[in-house]
Order: sequence, then structure tokens, then C-alpha cells
Amino acid sequence: MATNPKKNKEKKPGIFQWLIVIVVPLIVALLFAVVILYFMGVDVGKYTKETLNKVPFIDEHVTTDQEELHANQMAEKDQQIDSLQDEIDALQYDVQSKDETISQLEEEISDLSSQIVELEEAQESDTESSDSYEELAASFTAMKPKTAAPIMETMETSIAVPLLRQLDSEVRGEILGEMDPEIAAEYSDLLVNE
Repeated sequence: MATNPKKNKEKKPGIFQWLIVIVVPLIVALLFAVVILYFMGVDVGKYTKETLNKVPFIDEHVTTDQEELHANQMAEKDQQIDSLQDEIDALQYDVQSKDETISQLEEEISDLSSQIVELEEAQESDTESSDSYEELAASFTAMKPKTAAPIMETMETSIAVPLLRQLDSEVRGEILGEMDPEIAAEYSDLLVNE
């Protein structure tokens, strides 16, 4: 019988078999080494990151603990900056509203100051007119009621009534008694109602 030459040839191991024979034991040995180093207290992850960070193209994808710490610190600082910026914005709004309040109050102070000046001027003029009414009242007190009554009748009401107020009640009564009854009644009403 003829033997088949293909069957007699021994098969050569393929690439896949070589990979299994080499890669599997390497992975097992590597895991065994990592476990031993871990129990010895060696930080294998840190060492691996530092080593891979030195390899070109891989260093872009691997971050070390220091880089992660730096990134975390930067994120925290950015959050602090954002919160401080928000606080600054709030304070600027408060300052703006307080400035508006200050300007309103300054306007109010200005208005009140001008009112005070006007009132002081009015009070001075009232004091001057009060002094002149007192002088005039003294003159009318010195006159006889028959002489004072016709003069008082011809005066404007706005002058006669305050002048009558300045007079003593007895003198005022005598002068009103000598006046025309209608004018005397009008002046009496104004004296009572004002």
C-alpha cells in the first residue's frame, strides 16, 4: 500500500499555537508577579502608569496620579472662580442698587433743604410782618376807637384781621363796636374761623 506522503509529514506548529504557548505563560507569570508585588506593598498601578506615560503615543492616553490630582485641583479652582464671580456679580448689583438709593436720598435731601430755606425765609418775613403788626397795633391802641374804626374799615381784610388779632380784646371790642355792623360781623367771623 502506498502511503500518503501528506499524512506522514508531521504538522508544524502554527503561529497561533506559538502565541498560545508563549503569551499564556507570560500573562500568568505577569499576573503572578503583580500579585506578589502587591502583597509586598509595591504600587504596581502607579509604576505602570509612570512607565506607560514615557512611551510615545501611549502617554497621551494614560494619566498619572499627579496629572489627575492637578486636573482635580484645576477643576476645584475653576469652581471657586465661578462661585467668586457669582458673588462679585451679586455684590455689584447690591452696590448699584445702593448707589441708586443714595442718589434718591440725595435728591430728597436737596428738596428738603430747599424747603427748609423757603420756610426760614417765610418765617423771617412773618417775623417782620408780625413786628410791623405789633407796631401798628400799638398805634391803634393809642387811638380813640371812633378814630380807629373808620381807618380799619377801609383796610384790606387780609391786613385788618391780623391787626385786630394783635390788639387787646377790650380795645378790639371797642373798635369793632364803632365800625359798620356788616364789616364788623365779617371781621369777627374771620377772627373766629381762622
